[in-house]
Amino acid sequence: MHRSLLAPVVLTLLACGDSSTTTDHGATEPGTTDASSTGAGTSGGADSTSGDTPTTSGSGDEGSTGAPLGGYDDPGLWLCHPDKPVDQDQCLSADLDMTELLADGTMMLVEHTVAQDPAFDCFYVYPTVDIRLTPGQTENFDDIAQEIDPLLNQAARFTGMCRMFAPLYHQVTIGTFGSDQAEALLDAAYQDVLAAFTSYLEHHADDRPLVIIGHSQGTYLTTRLVQEVVEPDPGLRGRLLAALLIGGSVSVPPGELVGGSFASIPLCQDPGELGCVIAYRTFAADFPPDPGTQAPDIMGNDVACTNPTALGGPAAHARGAVFATFSHQELVFPSFDFGPAVDTPFVLMRDFFALGCQSDSDGLGFLAASAAPEMGDMRANPVDFANPLFAPGFLGLHVLDFNLAMLDLLEIVAAKADAAGL
Repeated sequence: MHRSLLAPVVLTLLACGDSSTTTDHGATEPGTTDASSTGAGTSGGADSTSGDTPTTSGSGDEGSTGAPLGGYDDPGLWLCHPDKPVDQDQCLSADLDMTELLADGTMMLVEHTVAQDPAFDCFYVYPTVDIRLTPGQTENFDDIAQEIDPLLNQAARFTGMCRMFAPLYHQVTIGTFGSDQAEALLDAAYQDVLAAFTSYLEHHADDRPLVIIGHSQGTYLTTRLVQEVVEPDPGLRGRLLAALLIGGSVSVPPGELVGGSFASIPLCQDPGELGCVIAYRTFAADFPPDPGTQAPDIMGNDVACTNPTALGGPAAHARGAVFATFSHQELVFPSFDFGPAVDTPFVLMRDFFALGCQSDSDGLGFLAASAAPEMGDMRANPVDFANPLFAPGFLGLHVLDFNLAMLDLLEIVAAKADAAGL
């Protein structure tokens, strides 16, 4: 049932060679401090120790299933929420400005602007950041430094167009996958996400259009949310601008756009198409997935790949890749050498990478990424595709699924909002 999530974890353990370190959509070294006790501060203006962030229920023992985070009406249980003071909202208080590296070798500042009266909402569930190897859940949120990395790399930039709702949740540790506790613990994590979404619907939705965003474990949970809550409700489905279910195992029958993970919600094929799904997982074009690396959520189906640079079309230059200049967890969000020194939390590289859907040796889809600078482009590729973290039998470019296509994803959502008349 969870093979698509288990495969990267098994490969993680094999790649590390022992139990001292691990990596995946989130991983930490067992025996060292975990995501709840690192004490690390945040970068980019985010405060990882806001006073309204609660300690959650649950014993925190290995293998424990924490009680669902009741009380999602309390904005303290959210990383980002419109009812939080701006200085405590991890999306609105973050410095998201970028230094753009230009093809002629010069640089320029690109400032992030928060939408003042957004007409639609975004609901985001972050990937695995609890990288303990023992089965269990994140039970303590006194320090949220490691949740900040994916939040700022993946979701916070959407505040330029939508209200962002990003709940904390009892996510499962990386060591949970493949254990006999996986099903129960993943269900407990889902109950948190469901409770958070229910609170959103009851108190904030007001029939507003919505974008659902997830990555990795977050995509596993948001996929189930769309299956069980959104798709069966005609009204709610009609308000869905798009679901960005990235880095997961969304599937369709071979050659089809609908009928696998979702009975009636198709893969997006046009920027103006509403109520559809963006789904892909990224590997370097020169290092495609090894046999057996990928697995759809329904055996016999194809792993969905929607090219964010050209929906339904061939490979194209990514409008802009965005990389952080900081990291609280190098194994999950590695730092890069950009050459010239920059003093902003993020770097932007327009029209440098090419992205396109291909099939691996198992006939399963993936998003192939390559450096494709134009003649005379003076920029160097900051991403070492040969890095063991990006190995084709390991994670591929999973941790950069959002980064490489960030401006394209923003453009897709903006186009769908425009098509909806927002």
